[in-house]
Amino acid sequence: MELPMALVIGLLFAAGTYMILRPNLIRLVMGFGLYSNATNLLLITVGGYTKETGAPFVGADPRTAQGLMDPLPPDIILTAIVISFAVSALTLIICYRVYLDSGTDNPQELPLDDDYTASGELRLAPAI
Repeated sequence: MELPMALVIGLLFAAGTYMILRPNLIRLVMGFGLYSNATNLLLITVGGYTKETGAPFVGADPRTAQGLMDPLPPDIILTAIVISFAVSALTLIICYRVYLDSGTDNPQELPLDDDYTASGELRLAPAI
């Protein structure tokens, strides 16, 4: 079970890295989402979940913890899912506002602070 999970985790990290390196704000957000999912799967795998172990507090013999997985990683993963959802929603809202203000979602084409005049107007680059 660890080898397929390791391959899926590696694939998610690779796809997230590919999407983060693309010059597009939406793909950047999606890449961070893939990083978050890969990290959650990594925590599940490291937490000891296998076909043989049961869920926390559910076992054949309730007096012993033998054969049960550690209950801490699922709690951490649930918290990470909620936090990543909130961060993704905030980042998408910021990307939408940037697109409305500048008309592009390419970070390399966004105007910088020194692209504005003292009166607040956008200084156009000279044509090449």
